[in-house]
Order: sequence, then structure tokens, then C-alpha cells
Amino acid sequence: MKDFLDELDQELDGKTPTPNSDDKKIESVKEEKKQTEQKREWRKITLVLKKDQNKTDNTNSKQNNKKKDNKTYSKNSNGEVRGKFNSNFPETKFYLPSLRKGYTRYMPIWGNNETWAKNMWMIQYWDDIVLIDCGVQFADKDMLWVNYSIPDVSFLTKYKKEIKGMLITHAHLDHIGSLKHVLPALGMPPIYATRFTLGLIRKSLEEAGLIPHATFIEIDASTGDKFKVGSFTVEYFNVNHSVPDCAWIYLESEGGTKMVHTWDFKIDHTPAIDKPADLDRIKAIWDRDISLFLSDSTGSTRKGFSMSEKNVWEELERIVANHKRGRLIIATFSSWISRIQQLVDICEKYDKTIFLSGRSMIENVAIAKELGYLNIKQGIVKKMTPKNTEWIAPHKQIVVTTGSQWEEFSALSRMAEWRHTSVEIIRWDTIIFSSSIVPGNEKSVIGIINKLIKLWARVITKDDWEVHTWGHAFQEEQKIFLELIRPKYFMPIFGDLYFRTVHANTAIWEGFKEENILMLDNGNIVDFAPNNGSVFKSRIKAPIAELVIDGHGMWLANSHVIKAREKMMNAWVLVVSFKVDKKTKAILGHIKLETRGLVYLEEVRFIHRMIIKKSREVYENTVKDVPDMEEKDLVKILRTDLEKFLLHKLDREPMIIPMVTEV
Repeated sequence: MKDFLDELDQELDGKTPTPNSDDKKIESVKEEKKQTEQKREWRKITLVLKKDQNKTDNTNSKQNNKKKDNKTYSKNSNGEVRGKFNSNFPETKFYLPSLRKGYTRYMPIWGNNETWAKNMWMIQYWDDIVLIDCGVQFADKDMLWVNYSIPDVSFLTKYKKEIKGMLITHAHLDHIGSLKHVLPALGMPPIYATRFTLGLIRKSLEEAGLIPHATFIEIDASTGDKFKVGSFTVEYFNVNHSVPDCAWIYLESEGGTKMVHTWDFKIDHTPAIDKPADLDRIKAIWDRDISLFLSDSTGSTRKGFSMSEKNVWEELERIVANHKRGRLIIATFSSWISRIQQLVDICEKYDKTIFLSGRSMIENVAIAKELGYLNIKQGIVKKMTPKNTEWIAPHKQIVVTTGSQWEEFSALSRMAEWRHTSVEIIRWDTIIFSSSIVPGNEKSVIGIINKLIKLWARVITKDDWEVHTWGHAFQEEQKIFLELIRPKYFMPIFGDLYFRTVHANTAIWEGFKEENILMLDNGNIVDFAPNNGSVFKSRIKAPIAELVIDGHGMWLANSHVIKAREKMMNAWVLVVSFKVDKKTKAILGHIKLETRGLVYLEEVRFIHRMIIKKSREVYENTVKDVPDMEEKDLVKILRTDLEKFLLHKLDREPMIIPMVTEV
């Protein structure tokens, strides 16, 4: 990065002049900053999309975009791209069913049975496939300590040559977070996205070592230009959401099937940094005789209209203007760039300083500023360090931090537990949750609020004041777009069954026939006849599994490891160790036990004796009956008999690990 990151780095290195610095030191720092700026380069996206770009153009741009890379994560002996992250999807025998001539296929890979989770869709015409989005789902407590889960594209790995492109709607991680795993597995297809979205994707792929093999094609969603991706004509539309450069996608196959894919959206006539949604262009789609309209269902249970960013701006300004005691700490999503710009403008007006806390917050703000989405004057924004805050009064400090969803190692979580290196919550500090709670995180977020209150902090949420607005369309906004598009078929997407059913009922209220509303689960396949014809819903369903990333491994969520963790969490562990004579199989010495979480202190002596007695009995009887039994069979019998015994005696079902050592 250029000036923004240089400024933060200088502050961390102690180069920021104190109020007592002389003019020479100031000039020295400025000169050093200028030299540093000349050395650093931000590699900007230079690929420019041309109308009617064909397959040859894509190939050439990919070759031009590649650079030599001495790192080991380039290509293996088979010519396959390998990055730093795991891309070894499990093998599957499933093949997509044959597609009839002229038909266009649609399939949700993930995102139609859950909310805010690894969204991804597939569209196919003849042999050409395009994919829309590729998100990640961060682990909740039910995932038992894995890092996150990703969409299962195992069945697509055999179709690498047929995949013509990845169409990305916006920059949220539940739409781009799995690209570093999926792209190498699918042969590195070109990525089409708007400028800010590509900026965040580029950062992710740089960390994965995939930049030399990636093709980026920047789309200006405001122009109305159409372009070709394989057998499809594609057009992007500007819409409002909670991240800059969010877009709808219009996609038309050569068979005449026309789809509009909304993804996340809302109607905001007064957004903070984006332009309002181009309703005139969207209304013009109606004349195209749309076959299928796929629309965001997240806000389908909320009546009326979502609140504008202007309301949030006014509320935050009122709070900042009247804040006279303690620090103001604002927790929000690191991708909510418009919220950052609001706070920057407010702090400049009231002579206050913003301190950024959290790695993703600092990186996203830096990228947004470099790409022109943030206008920040020098000195308004600083990185959060004790040295930077030393000369600024607490009530002049606005700390903008990550952690509004209780992420375990986030900056706000560390503040609440007094583990943050630069911030200790004290009396008179005010914490604002400028965010909504992601479904499923309610208990955890309430937990962190309780910790902050115990530290005598004041906590404000959107339920108290208008400090946050929803990023998804409410019912009235959904009705407007249903009327503007008026498709032949409607499909609620992006949400679990409850949200999608409510959205379907809204469409029925607007006059849509129930038989023209498609309710698909992940892996369902529907084929559309040419030129807005009938729909064929296949009985064949793609085998979509739950894949988790655990450290450096990729596993099925129902693997024996996850099941073992679940058992350990619910019933804990008993290890029974036998030392036996190699020839006679007789037990030597004492049987040793190790238990974790199985018995209480006052139970140890009695229960351990009982288990040892039963273990000896089972072992000796088994060896007596079958002296030459293989060790694996012996261990299985020991485990089974002890499980039954403990269930009967203690009503507990621990994970039992028998160990037999021959000497």
C-alpha cells in the first residue's frame, strides 16, 4: 500500500513526531515517508473488460497476468495449480446428468439451506459452466473447533475445462472466502467482479500464493455493458448493500433462458458512499421477458422498508458530538466501508481521532482507501497503539474495532477479557455495536456484552439507538423488485427454509402462481427449456457434503475425527492401558487408567477400582477363549464390553481407548 499503510507503519515504528518535535525532525519524517512511498507499489488491476470478449481474449489475458514465481506453491508435475491452502477435494463418482439440447441448467451448490454460509451456484448451457460466488462459513460451536467450512465442489473437479468463469457479486467472505481453496481445484477459471470486490479477492489470493495463476477481469456495474462468458451473455447492475460495489447479475444463455441473480441487496436512496440502486435499468429488465428471478431472502421476515445509512450517519454524529467522557469504541464489520467513511467525516468535523483495531479492519480500510472508496485526510485515522494514544484525550479517541460477532480472537473479545495489547476497558468507556447479530451468534454476543458491562463500560446496540441498519431488503423492498422484474419463475435464495418460505409467500401475495415458485435445496437440479419454456426438475441430486477446514486438512464434517470430538465433548475420555507378556498374554503389573472429565474427585477411588476389575475380567476371559486373537479384535471387544458396563453402572458413555502393550 502507499501513503495510508506507510503512515500506520511509521506510527508503529515510533516515527510520528510528538508535540515537542522540532521542524527538522518533522521534515526528516516527511522525507523518509516520501522515499518509502517511492519504493512501495500497489499492484492495481489492469485488465479492462471489452465488450463481447471471447474465449481467446480470456486465454490471452490469463497468460499476460501470470508472472514467474519461485515459490513451491505453483504447479505440480501434473500441471495442477497448488496454493498454500488445501484444495484436495474428495473424489466422487457423481456425474452431472445429460443436458438436453437448448436447455439451461441451474443448481445451488450451497446457500439455499442456511443463512450467511459459503454461498455458491452453478449455471450450465451445453458444455459451458459458470459459477456465481464462492463463500466460506465460519465455524460455530457445533463445528467442534474446526476453522471454517467451504462449499463442496468435488463433483465439479472433473469439469475443469468446461468452467468458463467465476462471477462474483460482492466482497463479503460468505461470497469470496473459499476462492483460495476452490480455484486451484477447478483449474483457476477467470474471476469477474467489480473493482472493490477484486481488491479484497486479490489480497486473499496473494496470501494463498495464487496471484501468478489468477485471471482478474474488472467489471464496471454502472455502464450497462454486456460481455460474453462462454455461451452466456452477462451484465452487472449496481445495487445497495453493506459493502461497496455490490452488484446484481443478469445472465442469458444461448438457449434464450434469461436469469437475474440478486444476491444481497436493499433499496437505499441515501447511501453513504455508493450510488443508489439503478432502478431505471432494473425496471428495463422487465422488457427482456425474464425466465428466472433469484432473490435474497434474508430480510423476508421483516415488514416495511430497511433503514437508510443516512439515519445511521445522523445518529452516530449525535453520539460523537455529545460524547465528553471516556473513549468511544465502535464495533462493526471490517467490510462495512461506508460506516468507516461516516465516522471519518464525523471525526474530522468534531476534531477527534479514529484508531483502528483488528487486522482485517486495518487491511480492508487500507485497500478501500487505495482504490478510492475512502476519503481520509492525513492524521484522522491511526493504528491503535499505546504510543499513538498518549497525547490524545480519551474523549477525543474513537476506536473502530472488529469483533461485533464475538469472534474468539477478535480485537473486541480481547478487550472484554483484558487481553488486548493497547486497550483496557475502564469506567466511562462507551461501546457501540454498530452491527446486527448473525443468526446463531446471539448467545455469544450477549456474553461479550455482559463482560463489557462488568468492566463498567456503557454498551449501546441498534436496539437502543439507530446505530446500524440492515443490509438486506425488507418485505416492501422485495415486493418492489418482484413487480419491477415480473419473471416467469421466481426462486427465493440465500436463507434457510423458513426465510425462503416467507419470501415465497410474499411473491404469492403479489400475484405469483405457486407452481411458478421454485424451492430448491442445495444440490437440486432444474433445467429450463429454450426461450422461456417449461422447467424440468431432475430427480437426481448432486452429492453435496459438508466440508470443513481444520488446520491444514480438509475433511467431511461427519468424519470419524469430528464424531470423536463430539463424543469427547459430551462424555469425555477413558484410557485403559495393559502391559502383557508377549508369549503368555498374561497381564504384567497393574492396569493403568487415565480419565478426563469422566469422574468427580470423590468418585475416583471407587470408580477406578471398579473399571480396573472389569477390564482385567474382560481381558483374561477373552484371551482364555481365543489365545491367538489379533490385537485390533481384542481392543474392539475391550471397548465394547467396557462401554456397556459403564453405561449400566454409571449411566455415562465416555470415549474408551484400550491400549495393549506386549513386552
